[in-house]
Amino acid sequence: MRAVHSTARPRVTTEKRVIGGFAATLSRLDVGGDAIALWEVAHLERHVDGHALLAADDPPEPPYWAHRWTGATVLADAVPRGARSAVELGCGLGLPGLAAARRGAHVTFVDRVAAPLAFVRASAAANRLANVQCVAADFTTPALTGQFDLVLAAEVLYDRASFDAVARAIDRLLAPGGRALLTDALRIDTRDFYAMLDPLPLTWRVVERPMREEGLPVMVRLVEIARR
Repeated sequence: MRAVHSTARPRVTTEKRVIGGFAATLSRLDVGGDAIALWEVAHLERHVDGHALLAADDPPEPPYWAHRWTGATVLADAVPRGARSAVELGCGLGLPGLAAARRGAHVTFVDRVAAPLAFVRASAAANRLANVQCVAADFTTPALTGQFDLVLAAEVLYDRASFDAVARAIDRLLAPGGRALLTDALRIDTRDFYAMLDPLPLTWRVVERPMREEGLPVMVRLVEIARR
């Protein structure tokens, strides 16, 4: 696994538009030496109803997909060159997949929510990347088919109930000779996920990457998964 370098602070441009019903701004980032334009939700805090989260028995889910997670930054930096095909699972804004497309792969972006896929399409256009496609699907179900040289998943381990499905999706989608890269910021106890990888015909290893998030230290695991 190649060394991971932290992504530089993004430069927010004055370019603005509405994407998928959200006001959006264009950021320009240096990702592992590659310049990538990324459309992001403007004023994200306005879309999180703190009162509803505290007061409701079944509160509306905040748009987690709209946040550029630290694990996505680490994963984007780590994306290798040379893969012919790649898939980003639960892509959100799609920074790792955009990095893979910039580095030559044909990338399939998968998310069960339509809005993030609209952002991915806009970012792909901003980067003049034609080697992308977007699929609205739950990647943990058999609806997503095919195999890929590179499987990417940034911070998808947020629900213990989905651990087994995530592990099996990686096993199902990873082509022979390919590899998967996953990031885990340890926001919940994820030990059971790694235990679920062990019975599968996969090997895995972890590199821990110290990062900072909103001024506070956070440890991100970069996990490389390959076939036995």
